[in-house]
Amino acid sequence: MKMAPRKLLHWEEFVVANGEKAHAYELAAVIGRPVDDIQRLRSNGVCARLTKPKTFDELFTLWHGRAPTDDDWPAPRKMGANGAYEWQPPEVAMLASLVGQVSQDEIAEVLTARLQEKTGDSQAERTPNSVQTRTNLIGLQTTDVIGGLTTAQAAREIGSFAIVNQTIAKGDLPTRRVGRLHVIPYEAWQKWKATRVFPPAGHIQLSTIRDALGIRSDKLSEYARMGLIPTAIRCNPYGTKGPSTQFGTWWISKETSAKLLADRRAGCPMPWHGRYTDNLRTTFKLWEMRKHPKSCSTCAEIWGEQGAPKNFEEYSARYLAIAHGAKRHLTRPWSPGLTLREVAIQAERSIGVVRTAIENGVLAATTEKGRRYVSRTDATRWCARHCPTGEGPKSWIALKTACDLYFFTIRELRALVDAGDLKTKTGTNGAARGVVYVSRHQCGQLREKIGFTEEQAARRLGITVARFKYFLEGVHWRKADKIPLVTLQAVRKRMDSRHGYTIEEAASALNKTEQWVREQIKEGAARISRAKWDRRRIYLTEPMFQRLREKAEAKAANHEQLSAEWLTLSEAAMEAGVSLATMNAWGLKGDPPPRESKGVRHYHRAAVRARARKYWQSIRFHRATPPEWLVASGIDAGSNRSKP
Repeated sequence: MKMAPRKLLHWEEFVVANGEKAHAYELAAVIGRPVDDIQRLRSNGVCARLTKPKTFDELFTLWHGRAPTDDDWPAPRKMGANGAYEWQPPEVAMLASLVGQVSQDEIAEVLTARLQEKTGDSQAERTPNSVQTRTNLIGLQTTDVIGGLTTAQAAREIGSFAIVNQTIAKGDLPTRRVGRLHVIPYEAWQKWKATRVFPPAGHIQLSTIRDALGIRSDKLSEYARMGLIPTAIRCNPYGTKGPSTQFGTWWISKETSAKLLADRRAGCPMPWHGRYTDNLRTTFKLWEMRKHPKSCSTCAEIWGEQGAPKNFEEYSARYLAIAHGAKRHLTRPWSPGLTLREVAIQAERSIGVVRTAIENGVLAATTEKGRRYVSRTDATRWCARHCPTGEGPKSWIALKTACDLYFFTIRELRALVDAGDLKTKTGTNGAARGVVYVSRHQCGQLREKIGFTEEQAARRLGITVARFKYFLEGVHWRKADKIPLVTLQAVRKRMDSRHGYTIEEAASALNKTEQWVREQIKEGAARISRAKWDRRRIYLTEPMFQRLREKAEAKAANHEQLSAEWLTLSEAAMEAGVSLATMNAWGLKGDPPPRESKGVRHYHRAAVRARARKYWQSIRFHRATPPEWLVASGIDAGSNRSKP
């Protein structure tokens, strides 16, 4: 006789209806029964088939009629071969709430304390590495912060780390620490950006014309601050090229810049000449206090036939045109220089060697109260030349050589010799017998002192004055009464150098854009050269220009109009949903194969999409967003199967 099946209890009905594939220990915690009872009931195969197991919070809600709290969850269990405790949703939620608020080490400490409390295991631990791993798995990063942005993010937004750091150091931007990160609140960041002043359209940065004006100090900004430069405006922008400071930079209009440069080349006074008196009064007082005696030949040479100024008005009118080195000499404490013994000690030579150098004109000396002195500058230069005595053959040159090197005429050299300003020596042996030689060092000093007029310089170089003025513009000569030797030598180097084609000239001659020429240079099709007389001037030599011409003609002969399905590098990167660097790396490997048109590589849309499908099926970054066409096709990025 068969027995009627017993009626299932309420908890048993619940397990039969919802317990398929669910964790037994979670079911036991929900209904309050031992795990063995759950296992015994499910082993009979009476549970209803489910497509997927129910989670703990679903089971708890069905049984109790409310969502579980943190205290309702069972204690975490040890999982895996290393015996680490499992991560439960409440702990993951706490982790997500702490990311961006405190540092990773502090998060590990908080979670460790919670885990020990839940499990009763004093050895339970959440290490920083496990916290980092779980943070990545839930799609977060340790650099994510709440309520603000990091200094690195702020710097990337405005294109300058220096400005952000300087502003924080001044206290204009408040920050708070999140672990090792400094976080700027969003409200403070937006408020600070609103205070930035941008230059008007058509303005350029004042500092970019400093070298062309022949100014080495930071006086330009000082002149602008005093209102001596027209159209100058102080700005503190962000996202612009070029250096900046926490105090901002000065900008002027292009018209003002062109006028300043033209006035400088023409020798006209600058807007600040005669109006900037603060420093002039300071240097005037210093010059009066340290005024050198009348025996100072350098001062006499600086002031010329007019002599020293009588008052401040005369001083300010003449001081501005004086060379920088001469200005330093005028305000330097007076000293006749070094004695011969002091020079010998500095040069580590005997006094006899110093006397020989002076007698041969290699080392200049002055006599003060019956005692000879050498200026510190001349002594330093003599030591830098390895202390020549003038006895060696390299210290003397023939008259013709002196004419070639220092642009003297034979008549001028003989006049200097007769006046006693230039020492001579007559050869006595071999081919040098009877040949007159002059001191090389004295020739250089005399030429530097005498200088050239424009007519003399042009005649020495064998060119017209107009042509010479054209070359002068390229060597940034600061106009004065006389043209120094170094400027003349720079002009000769410019004349001897090959001019070639600038990028603009090459683009115009080839009927191409400047961008096309620059791309060919970047790809190695041609090589640029730099002028020896001005390293800032770049040009293409004739052979390099012919290479570009051949390539341009070949491209024109084989030109093929590509359809809209052929994408440029940036378009292909957007189509594949990857960065430019990744797309370029694919193209260099030939997958997808590129085709060149008008000097630019293109990729076919179908080949780009085929390569993108392979890439997105193996992507491991949780935050990566596949392109829209790939999502619409039903491909699940990050796996090798399609969406159901």
